[in-house]
Amino acid sequence: MTRRWAAWLLASACAGCHGGGPLLHPAHPLLPGTVSFGGGLSGEMVLAGATTAPPDASGGPTATEGAARRKLSEIAVAPGVAPWASARVGIAGDNEAGLTYTGRALRLDGRHAFPIGEAALSVGLGASALFAGGPGSEGSDVLGAGIDVPVLLGFRSDADLYALWFGPRLGLELLGGEVRLPAAGAAAPGPLVDASGQHLRVGFVLGVRGGFRHVHVALEATATYHHAEGEIAGVPVALDQGTVVPGGGLTVTF
Repeated sequence: MTRRWAAWLLASACAGCHGGGPLLHPAHPLLPGTVSFGGGLSGEMVLAGATTAPPDASGGPTATEGAARRKLSEIAVAPGVAPWASARVGIAGDNEAGLTYTGRALRLDGRHAFPIGEAALSVGLGASALFAGGPGSEGSDVLGAGIDVPVLLGFRSDADLYALWFGPRLGLELLGGEVRLPAAGAAAPGPLVDASGQHLRVGFVLGVRGGFRHVHVALEATATYHHAEGEIAGVPVALDQGTVVPGGGLTVTF
């Protein structure tokens, strides 16, 4: 059992093509000069609009379009398990900046928090560099860029023993490069083909954190609607999917 868990964690850490990307931070910012480091895992689970049907061996237009839609889901929505690693620093004036690695993206963000009594309203802006080859796509080369805007309302205890946050998160991504589509009736992947796409996501974040002094454990779930459209191998494709992204991590602050 121990070996099985170790193998699963190692595979997750190496799965650089999958999505996820939880925030795993409360609405309240770090104090100026305070630094936090965190690590954990996330998973992107498709609940609606899945494109998992096996390819049609006939190789006709329907099969080509189906394979293109599945590939668009892989590079845009990117369901699967991914690592999460983050470093954040508090900045004077209720501000905070962070750098996060989420498997398929490297995200740099900043945010400002507005105190509301014991609560806080955090408004952020993130910019991401995307690496979205897709599972089982050796030789694929898909890169992109994205922005996202999380707006969080949160509460925490006086001694920061626990914190709760929730709110919307909007994102837009642009992707382009080359992918491999499965060859009809063949076990081996087909040749590289051109791919491009746009990905819009609208989500709602709910998170909770608990701990003592410098060490906290954070859990978060995001329900997201995805709309992606683009062109793969000259075939225009579009898809709509609904996902849930559970994530968890351990953070150390000093």
